[in-house]
Amino acid sequence: MNRNEWSSAKEVAVKAAWKAGELARERFGGKLTIQHKDDRGDLVTEVDVQADRLIVEDILAVFPSHRIYSEEAGEGGAASDWVWHVDPLDGTNNFALGIPLYGVCISLSYQGQIVLGVIHDSALGLNYVAVKGEGAWQEDFKLEAKPKGPLVKSTISWIQGHGVGKDDHKALGLRHHLEYSVKRVLRLWAPSLTWAMLARGDLHGVVLYNSEGEDLYAGLLLAQEAGVKVTDFAGNPVAMLGGSGAGACRGTSSGSNASASASAKESTNAGVSTSSEVGIEMAQAVYLVAAAPEYHAELLAFVQEAIKVE
Repeated sequence: MNRNEWSSAKEVAVKAAWKAGELARERFGGKLTIQHKDDRGDLVTEVDVQADRLIVEDILAVFPSHRIYSEEAGEGGAASDWVWHVDPLDGTNNFALGIPLYGVCISLSYQGQIVLGVIHDSALGLNYVAVKGEGAWQEDFKLEAKPKGPLVKSTISWIQGHGVGKDDHKALGLRHHLEYSVKRVLRLWAPSLTWAMLARGDLHGVVLYNSEGEDLYAGLLLAQEAGVKVTDFAGNPVAMLGGSGAGACRGTSSGSNASASASAKESTNAGVSTSSEVGIEMAQAVYLVAAAPEYHAELLAFVQEAIKVE
């Protein structure tokens, strides 16, 4: 992509996110057709499906040679080093319950590294945009993650994946330890908005446990571009943010390193795992600690104390 194409990608994502957010705002509080996706109780509404369709159509109309993964439609487009991820209604459970905490999350990656992230706070009508190397922005305001005060008196957030069961004792133990170690552990159930809060400096940190999905990648880039330090539970940099440490995202459009993938999936310290079934797939299960640099080591220590990272 040249700079004009970069600008076009950003414009397409921002406009598509706004359209999806506007659709959700119009339907919020009204009668919805709600279905359960699976036996874990994850929900989907007709708004998810409609918003997903309009975003995917807008992206592929301009970038037909790109790959795209969306929350509702799944995999589409052509085999490509350029991969879009779309969550058209992040926080569906909140939306269905009439809680105004829901948004849109769109990201673009190149060869496994996130290069563009757009988050739209649908209820408030706010746009957050990050371009790799160009900073993070809320509308025309540049974001800097500079929270104040000691970590032990702060609010952090916990994000976990849909696959984390109620009998996951490691997750329960870690969350309990965090509750004991800081003032408050917030759970919004809308990850994209959580990352926006971290990028604004409203939160001191985020601990992400066994998470996955299209609601992750834009927020990670937004946080990093706002100055947040992001590592896996062992303290290694994360490859999908340009790190070269453990959990590196390997592979090309023709496939990936299967042994590296297997190793990453077996370890709860992995930053990402890869897939041999698709071109450049993003994380399958991610464990991360994200915080402003001056707080990161302390938050990481809390995590490692609880899970006994060697």
